[in-house]
Amino acid sequence: MLIIFDVDGTLIGGETHDWACFDRALHQVLGFVHLPGFFDSLENVTAPSIVEAAALSCGIRPTAALYTQVQEAYLGNLREVGGIDPNLFDAREGAYQLLNELASAPGIDVAIATGDWFPTISYKLECAGLDLSRFSIATASDASRRAEIIKIAAGRSGLSLDQAIYVGDGTWDLRACNELGIPFVGTGTRIERLRKAGANHLCEDFAPDVFLEIARNAALRSLCSVRFRF
Repeated sequence: MLIIFDVDGTLIGGETHDWACFDRALHQVLGFVHLPGFFDSLENVTAPSIVEAAALSCGIRPTAALYTQVQEAYLGNLREVGGIDPNLFDAREGAYQLLNELASAPGIDVAIATGDWFPTISYKLECAGLDLSRFSIATASDASRRAEIIKIAAGRSGLSLDQAIYVGDGTWDLRACNELGIPFVGTGTRIERLRKAGANHLCEDFAPDVFLEIARNAALRSLCSVRFRF
C-alpha cells in the first residue's frame, strides 16, 4: 500500500497564517482581493491554479514570470511571519510518530503530494521541523492540477497509483481522488465538511494504530468495490 499525504492542514498546521500570506501576495502582485465564494468556485485548488484564476479575474494574462512573482512574494510573507513566530507552522500532533511508524512498517510506502510550490512548502516544513526528504514528493512546482501532482508522487515512489490512498484535509483533495479513482482519507480541521462532501473514511487521530486501521479499511473497501464491478 502506498500512502500519499497532503501537507498543509494535513501534516502541518498554521493554515490561517498561511492563507493570509498567500492572499497578501496576490494583492501585492495583482492587486487582487478575493470575494466570498472565490475558492468555492475553483474546481482545482493549488497555488498556481489560484494565481491563474485571480489573474484572469483581474484581466491579466498568467505567465511564468507572474507565477514566479507571486511565489516569491508569498515566500517573503511566510518568512516575515515565521521570523516573528516560527511555531506558526508546527507539525500536527502525532505527525512525527506516524511518519516514523509508516516508514518502517512492512508493505507500506509513503509519498507526499502538495498543492503548494516546492520553495514555499519547504520553508513551512523547515519551521515545523518535519523532514520529508526520505519520501518521494511532488508539488505544484511539478504540475498545476492536484490529481496530476498525486500521479507524479506515485510515479516517483515506483509504485502504481492502483496501490495508493491519499490523505488530505480539503474537499479539493476528495475531488482529486474521485477523479483518479483512489481511496481518500480525510483529516484536519474540516472533518464535518469532508463528511458532508461524501468522504467515507475520516481520521481525526494520528495515533499509528488508529490511522492504519482506517487506511487499510479504505484500501480494502476500494479493492472490494473494483472486484464487485467485475
